[in-house]
This record gives sequence, C-alpha cells and structure tokens, in this order.
Amino acid sequence: MTIPLSQSADPKAKAALTRLNQLKQQLNLTPSTASKQTVNDMNTERQAAEFNIEALATFYGGGEKTYAMTKNAYDLIKNDPELVVQSPRNFLELDRAEFREFTMGQVYRLAQIAKNLGPEKREYANEIGRVLGIYSESFNMRFCVHRLLFRSVINMLSSEEQRKYWLPLVEEIRIIGCFAMTELGHSSALRELETTATFDIETDEFVIDSPTVTSSKFWIGMAGQSATHTVVIAQTIIGGKNKGLNWFVVQLRDPKTGELMPNVIAGDIGSKVGHQGLDNGWIQFRNARIPRTQLLAKWVRLDRDGTFHQAPNPSVMYATLIPERLNAVRDMSFLSTQALTIASRYGVVRRQGPKNQQIMDYQSHYVKLLPAISFMYMIQASFETLDAQFSILTGDGGINDEAVYLNHMGDLHAISACLKGLVGWYCSDILETCRRSCGGHAYSAYNAIGHIMNDWGVFTTGGGDNVVMLQQTTRILRQRLAQQLDKGIYPKLQFRSSMHYILQASDYLKKRSWTVDVDHLEDCLKDFSLVTEALYTILVKRLYSIQQAIKQGATENDLLLESVKAAELHCAAFLFEDNALRFGRAKPHALDASVVNIMHRLTGLWGLHVLHTYGDQGYKEGFLSPAQVTGIEKLYLKVCKDLRYQIVGLTDAWGYPDFVLKAPIGKYNGDIYEAYFDTILQAPNSTGIPAYHEKYIKPLTERISK
Repeated sequence: MTIPLSQSADPKAKAALTRLNQLKQQLNLTPSTASKQTVNDMNTERQAAEFNIEALATFYGGGEKTYAMTKNAYDLIKNDPELVVQSPRNFLELDRAEFREFTMGQVYRLAQIAKNLGPEKREYANEIGRVLGIYSESFNMRFCVHRLLFRSVINMLSSEEQRKYWLPLVEEIRIIGCFAMTELGHSSALRELETTATFDIETDEFVIDSPTVTSSKFWIGMAGQSATHTVVIAQTIIGGKNKGLNWFVVQLRDPKTGELMPNVIAGDIGSKVGHQGLDNGWIQFRNARIPRTQLLAKWVRLDRDGTFHQAPNPSVMYATLIPERLNAVRDMSFLSTQALTIASRYGVVRRQGPKNQQIMDYQSHYVKLLPAISFMYMIQASFETLDAQFSILTGDGGINDEAVYLNHMGDLHAISACLKGLVGWYCSDILETCRRSCGGHAYSAYNAIGHIMNDWGVFTTGGGDNVVMLQQTTRILRQRLAQQLDKGIYPKLQFRSSMHYILQASDYLKKRSWTVDVDHLEDCLKDFSLVTEALYTILVKRLYSIQQAIKQGATENDLLLESVKAAELHCAAFLFEDNALRFGRAKPHALDASVVNIMHRLTGLWGLHVLHTYGDQGYKEGFLSPAQVTGIEKLYLKVCKDLRYQIVGLTDAWGYPDFVLKAPIGKYNGDIYEAYFDTILQAPNSTGIPAYHEKYIKPLTERISK
C-alpha cells in the first residue's frame, strides 16, 4: 500500500514517506496464507462470544451516556496532531525532550478544548482528558498530579475561604500544581519527613526550609520544569514546638516567566525507566516565606497570636493518599487491559506446533490470561464502589459526624492501601505474562507492551512501598479483630465496610472445616456465599494466628510475610464479594442478561483463583482438606477452559482503538503481519547504509577486497 504524501506537511516527513514508498515498490508484500488466516481466526473468535460484546462494553464503560462520550472522545483525539502522534512519526520513538514537550502540549490543547466546550460540557471535557490519559500514561500522570493530587489536597484540607480562592485557579489551569510529599531520604515513613515550616510571629509568615540534602523533596511530578505551585507537607514548628505534619501551599515559579521564586531551588531528576513525558523533579527550600493563610486549614487553625488548634486526629492529614491510591489502581487497570488485549489478540491469530493450532488453545496460554482478565473486571466494578464511598465522604454535604467520617477514612485507607499493593504486584506479573505470551515480538518497542511495562514500574513503589501498604492494612485488621473479640466493639459506620466480616469473627473461628464436599465443589459457581464463607474463614483464622503469635512474643517483622498474605487475601476477598453481591443470580438486573451471565462466570473464576492461590493458608489452618485443595484446582482449570472462546469478546469490550494500543500485533482486524512489517519499514534508519559505515565497518571489510 502506498502512503499518500498529503498526510504530512513536514518536509522531512514527506521525504521519509517518499523513500518508504520507493522501498515498498521493491519489496515482496504479497499477503500470505497466514495473513488471510489471521483475519479469519479473529472473526471466528469474535463470533464465538456468548454475550453481547457491545452491551458488555457499555456496562464496563459506565453506562450508555458515558460510553457514548468515550467513543466520541476517542474520535476527537485520534486525528488531532497536538493530542496524538501522527504517522509517520511513532509515539514509541519520542525522546525525552520531545516527550516532555508533547505531553505539556497535550495539557495546553486539552485546556483549549475544555474552554471551547464551556462549563455545560465539563463532563465531556473530563472524559476527553481520561481517554487521553489512556493513550499516554505520561500525560495521565502529568494531568493527575495537577487535577488529582494537588487539587485533592486543597479540596480536602482547605477551609471554605481557601477553597474559594484556590480551586478556580486549579480548575482553569491558571496555576499548575504539584504534590511535594516524598523526600530524597524518606517516603513511606511520613513521620520522619524533615522539611520544616516554622511560624514567624513577627511577620505572620511560615518559613519553609529543607535543612538537609535528604529533606529535598524528590520524585515530585511536574516540579522539574512546569509547576508554578505545590502543596508541601512539612513538620510544623510553632513557638519552638513541633506540632506535627501539616500541608501548605507554596509558589515555586513565576507563572509569566517560569523563573523560580526567591529561596526556592528546583530541577529535573533526568531520565527514568518510564514516564519520560513527565518532568519529575526535586525541590529545596532555602527559608522560603509564605503567608500564614497558606497553611491549609480545614482541620487545623493558627491564629495571628500563634495559638495553634490541632486536628482532631493526625490521620486526617494522610487522607489525601486515598484518592492517589484509588487512581493508581484505575491507571494500573488501564495499562494491564491494554497489554491483555494485545496478548489475547496475538494469541488467537498466532498458530504454532505440529497441528498448526492457535497458541491460545494451549492450556499453558489461556490459563495464564483468563484469571487476569477476570481480575480486571473485578477491579473496575469495585473501583466504582470505593470511588462512590470516597465521593460521599469528601463531597458537598458529606458526612458531618466526625467519628463516622474518621472511621470510614480508616476503612478506605485500609482497603485502598492493600488494593494498591495487590493490584501492583499481580498486574506486574500480568504484564510479564503478556510479554511472554507474545514471544519475541513483544520485545519490539513497536508492539507497546515493553513501553507499558516501563511506565508501569512506578506503581510497585510509587505512592508507598507495597509491603508497607499491605502491612498497614493488616495492622488495622488486627486492631478491628481485637476490638471485636475482646470488647465486642465495632466502629460506627454509615455504609458497608470492607472489614464487615470481622463482626462475625467469633463464628468464623469456630468453623472446623469447609462445608462444601469435594464432590460438590461446582456448587460454588452457583452459590457465591460458599466461596465468601471459605475466604473469610481462612482470613479470620490467619489474622487470629498472627495476633496470638504476637501475644506470645513474636515481632511484627517475624510475621511480616504472613501479614502481607493476610492483607492480600483481604483485598482479593473484597473484590470477590463486591462483585458477587452485584452479579449473584438471586436478584434481577437491569443489565443485558448476557452481560450478567458473563460477569457471573468471571466472578466465579476470580473466586476460584483466590481459593486456588491462597488454599495453602486454608490448609495450614486445617479448614481445607488436601482433597478440597486438589478439587479446587481441577475446577479452576475447567472454568478457564470453558471460558477460552470468550477471550476476544472480553478484551474487545474494553474498547481500545488500534491507535491507543499502538501495537500492530494487537490489531482489531487480526491482520497483524502486514501491519507489523509496515511499522518497522517506517522506523528511522531501518534501511540504507548506516552513518558509522565509513568509520567502523569499511576499515574492517575493505581488507577482504584487497
């Protein structure tokens, strides 16, 4: 196929296209039998779906209105050169400087679009930003630093007066914000942060200082080049006494000139493994002064005379980490579903082996991918549950009862922390599985999975080390368990808690064995309460065992691995139960019946996956017998086999256009080989004599001709 020169006004691009078209005239690009077969295979797989793919896509996409906006947003950004890299340039070949400029250009262009759409179409503008973040994770991180992290701190921790002043500036991007929490020497251990904010009563100002090199704010997204303001968490010194950690708004740069403010030093941290389009940076404060009124004052207050009014609970200062973790979970699902879509499509069109069968037909292939696909659907539904709870807590007219508010924040902290940990680790495995599932072709940058993995890496450590996250969850679970067993106390709550099962802890501890006979394990796929019973019994027994070991002298470090497993199981069980409550067959649904059916099957698969993965914990406690553990594995493999021909439909329903996936081996129509070859032909310097020929090759090879 000859590429029209009119596609690009760039003279260099036109010259490249001319060379490419000349080269194509010399190449044998006749479609092979294999190429035709791949298209047929993809069509066959799509037709095998036992559910309405469009209906599932609508459900996954948030309903008809939101799903329609999503499709319109993809159409809008696809051909906009300021939002999407256009052929013959390749998104995956941008260098660091190009990538930084391109993502900031995306922010600017999106701001223009939002302004033109007007406030009445803000929801659509937000959806454009969301799908643009799916196309480019670097843009997503850049935008989220400003709109999520910076904005959330101001929204959650400001007084009404402060909100009225700062939020319009944030919403209209008249200032660009970042989130200065992590320091060079401190991350998860927030109480050890060194940055100080000392109140100067004479001038009515706070003096922000970085007293040591390890107190430098580090890894701060957008601090490197672009942010004009930041929220800073710092040790608050008033009258010579440390009043704990509080948040402050500090200006970093002049919005007009880009110059750093007096007594603020900042720079870019340079090249990273991924997210090259985000200017992560470092900041040092040299006694930078800010008005007293820039202490965020929803929960604390400092009077002009130096009287400090403490927060009712220090943990409210960390509540801003909850939306960060929930957003990380959502972003991880976007990246993982893209990789799974690519790997699934490749798996059904690639044929191998003595019988030239689809590689997806091998048990080793579909059993790796299907539980991961079910996991993605579980995450999406449960993300909506938690996001709705968080919105109730932090929105206008939220919960006014301070005790209930703090109890729910504690619960959301626990579940968001372990979600971030479990999703981070499991999705890391999923991405590597996807890479391996595509053989050597996934090692090509042009098939996107490698790029996804590089962008992904930050999630296993950024925002808190996963071990620390899971440890925090287990600590809260143990506290709730002790309160319930020792005193019969459970916190006052307004809506369902992820830890509700602790109310029945005594009953779970009394259970000696699972009530499901090994010959009737398939009952678990009909009655999800049987799986819930098993998971919560195992979990409560493990938590109790940890508790008893600590009472007998064991340290938390001695039991760290057990604690991590307990938190993982808590999270996995929550995902299962949340979806089981939605898709159990006992109640009617407004959804398409085929969608309910496939979601029921996926929920059942996830429940079996959790039982299969953590069955050893149940065996340790004597709750599961060896025969039951073996039976669970057999049923697990059977359910995977039964779902084998649903893979393409399930991944299609995630709705990613080819230009978003950026992977020729993941093309929607299955014509992967021609698309792949065409992509590499457009690569810079893919043909011709290399620039280093005269210097290095010729001196070696010319000796042969003499």
